[in-house]
Amino acid sequence: EVKLGNYKGVRDKTASTYDLVVQMHYLYVNVVKAKDLPVMDVSGSLDPYVEVKLGNYKGVTQHLEKNQNPVWNKVFAFSKENLQANLIEVTVKDKDIGKDDFVG
Repeated sequence: EVKLGNYKGVRDKTASTYDLVVQMHYLYVNVVKAKDLPVMDVSGSLDPYVEVKLGNYKGVTQHLEKNQNPVWNKVFAFSKENLQANLIEVTVKDKDIGKDDFVG
């Protein structure tokens, strides 16, 4: 039996918590690591990060200072309902004070 304010009713026994959940579909992109990235700066350092672009949506990992073998283990979830593209662009960049450099 369910009581809401002045309303009194009997709960449907066939209803479950699953009925209250909206099923959503996602595309998961897992950025794991990179190995032997080239040094991009004159100083000999590399501060890499990854951009994952899918249509109008973008995910960015944190940049890791002075690291040619970075490990991110970062998962991005893109909602299937909002996807407007069928191409994923994954780019490694070097974080700089001015414009960031393209690594690969």
